[in-house]
Amino acid sequence: MPETQIDNSILNCQLISVPYSTVLQAIKATRSDPFNMTIRCQFEWAAIAQCVNQGIDACSVKERDVYENGHCSISPMSLCVLLRRLGDSDFRGTNEHSAEDLWDAAISLQSSIFIVLGIDDCGQYVGREAMGLE
Repeated sequence: MPETQIDNSILNCQLISVPYSTVLQAIKATRSDPFNMTIRCQFEWAAIAQCVNQGIDACSVKERDVYENGHCSISPMSLCVLLRRLGDSDFRGTNEHSAEDLWDAAISLQSSIFIVLGIDDCGQYVGREAMGLE
């Protein structure tokens, strides 16, 4: 599927659409390519696993993306897809996690990633300084 046909926006926790282009701009401005994070919350890790395992986007998992041992190293387009899926997935409960806990963890993780990238609740790139990170 050509990139122009991919849903190119992410719904954040405020139900505001954040264009992929804003995320890509933030990644470039913060030199976050690849985007690295350490996941310590078992609920967040389970939510990431369900998002990655959907496998509906050709760009969702690239060879250089790494998801293991609590560490994630994610390419820019894969991060856009992950952010979108964190906000719009129908999470399934497991023996260890309820669907509600996974949803809460996913929304929290999505919000945290936006903050680290310097994207505010209105879906605008404002920079890390404006978010109180630098």
